[in-house]
Amino acid sequence: MFKDWLALIAVLALAYSSALAQEVRVDIGLLTCGVGESAEVESGNDALSGEPRKMLCVFSPSNGPEDVYMGTYQTIGQDRVQSRNYAMIWVVKVSQPTQRSTGLLQQHYAADRSAPSPHPPPLIGETDGTIVLQTLADAQALNGSDKQSQVGTTIVLVALKLLSSLA
Repeated sequence: MFKDWLALIAVLALAYSSALAQEVRVDIGLLTCGVGESAEVESGNDALSGEPRKMLCVFSPSNGPEDVYMGTYQTIGQDRVQSRNYAMIWVVKVSQPTQRSTGLLQQHYAADRSAPSPHPPPLIGETDGTIVLQTLADAQALNGSDKQSQVGTTIVLVALKLLSSLA
């Protein structure tokens, strides 16, 4: 019986440590995006509100040169994010050490459905799931915009394509 308990404890400890290892993410920089005009992107999902919107983004890594990306995003809920002069800021995180490379963020990102509902969900890379975009908590305060303007709006899809790099 002691061996059964020991085996159970070992399995639980292994599961707990592997769950912790998956959750540890390291910040590698900021992705700042300015909103543009609506994009001509095909979407087959009726749950998404509004048209895909264009954005121009600059990835400023903690160390190394900046990359410039062209992107699109799509929201669900009240579609008020699409005003001019609006900036979105994400903290770029990785769950495992990665070598800095040109075009590191070039991929599609989708909202993490398991995130708690009162907070915006992180966006997880579809090709490389170790890369996560987490909204900067104080982005609205930095822009001086009204906190009520995003109530009920969630960004659920982002696509980034590398335009240029200083690397």
